[in-house]
Amino acid sequence: MNAKEIVTKEDFAYAVALRREIHRHPELGFDLDNTVSIVERELDAIGIPYTEEYGKGSVVGFLNWDGSGKVLAIRADMDALPVEEKTGLPYSSEIPGRMHACGHDSHTGVLLAVARVLKRMEKELPCRVKLLFQPSEECEISGAKMMMENGAVDDTDLVICTHCDNAQPVGTIGWCAGDYMAACDPISMTFFGKTAHATLPEFGIDAIAMAGDAVSEMKKIAKEEANGRFYVFSVGYFHGGTAHNVIADRCDLKISHRYYNAEMRDRIRTKCMACCERIAKEYGGRVEINWEMSAPALHNDEAATQKFVQSMEKVLPEKLMHLEPRRSTEDFSWFTQKKTGFIFRFGTGNDALGCNTRAHCNDFRLDEDGILNAIIAFTQFVLDAGTL
Repeated sequence: MNAKEIVTKEDFAYAVALRREIHRHPELGFDLDNTVSIVERELDAIGIPYTEEYGKGSVVGFLNWDGSGKVLAIRADMDALPVEEKTGLPYSSEIPGRMHACGHDSHTGVLLAVARVLKRMEKELPCRVKLLFQPSEECEISGAKMMMENGAVDDTDLVICTHCDNAQPVGTIGWCAGDYMAACDPISMTFFGKTAHATLPEFGIDAIAMAGDAVSEMKKIAKEEANGRFYVFSVGYFHGGTAHNVIADRCDLKISHRYYNAEMRDRIRTKCMACCERIAKEYGGRVEINWEMSAPALHNDEAATQKFVQSMEKVLPEKLMHLEPRRSTEDFSWFTQKKTGFIFRFGTGNDALGCNTRAHCNDFRLDEDGILNAIIAFTQFVLDAGTL
C-alpha cells in the first residue's frame, strides 16, 4: 500500500485545524487539561480506546490491539513554552505569556491525523500501534521519563517520533542514523561565603570569587576530559552580590552541560564537583551542587532508521534529507533508553512566508504544508512495519 494514495486532503486539513485549535490555547508542563480534552475528544470521535494511566497530562491510544504482529509506538509531545507570542497570526495564542513556539501543536495534530488514517484500515495493519501523547517535553522534569518509568513502552518493540524544523525546506523528511541529539545536564550550584565591607575583604568570605575560580577550573576540566569529543559546558547564569561595597556571601550558577559520551560526562561531573568542594573549602565557604541529567543522548537505531529511509524512498524519495547530529536535547531519548527507536524531522521552512525563525522564538511560525508529508511518513512506516 502507498500512503500517498491513502492520506487525503481532508486528513491534512484535519491536522491543520487541530493544530490551530491547540495553538490558540497553549498549556505548560504537565498541566494540559484543555489539550488532553481535545486529544480525547478526537480519539473518541475516531473510535480509538485510550488511557491516562501512564501519568499526569498523558494520553495513550491503542490501534489494532486485538491484532497480531509487533507493537509500534508513535509519540507526540503536547506542551508549549512560557513565551509571549509575536507572530500576528489569526490563530495566535489567546493566553498571555504562553506560546507554542516549538511546534508541539503540529506534532499533536499530525499524530491525531495518523490515528484517523490508520483507523480506516485498522484490520489490515501489519502491527499493533500505541499512540503516545506526552506532556512536559520542555521542562526539566521530563514527561517522557515519567511515561517510560510508568511502563508506557514496556510492551512495545519500536518507538518513533517526529519534530517540525524550519531549518529544512517545507515538505522534506530529515533523518540521521546513530548519535543525533545530545544529553543534557542542567547544573545548579550555590557558593556560600560571608559578608564584609568591600574595604575589609579579609573579614569576609567572597562567594563571587569562589564561583569565578570554579568556573575557570571547570571549563578546563571539561575541555581536557572531552579531548576533542563533542561537548558543551556553558555558564548561562552567574549571579551574586547586592552592592558595590559589600563582599557577597552568596553566588548562584546555572550551567548547561551537553554531551554524547556518558563515561566522559561522569568523569567531568566527578572532577568538577571535587574542584568546587576544594575551592569552597580553601576560601572557608561552602557549596551546594545539583547536577543531574534531564535527558540522555538520543541515539537513532541504525537498522530501524534505514528501514524508515527505505519506506520513504517508496513515497517521498525526492524529499529525503540527511541530517547532521545536533547539540540540542530531546527527552524522547528516555523512551529509547528502554526500547529501540528513532526520531525524524519534517521540514516547515519557507522564507517566502516568513517561516524561517528557529524554535523557541516569539515570532516562530511554520509552513503548515509540511504537515502533510509528516502524516504520509508515519503512515507508510506503519504499513511497512511487517518488515521490522
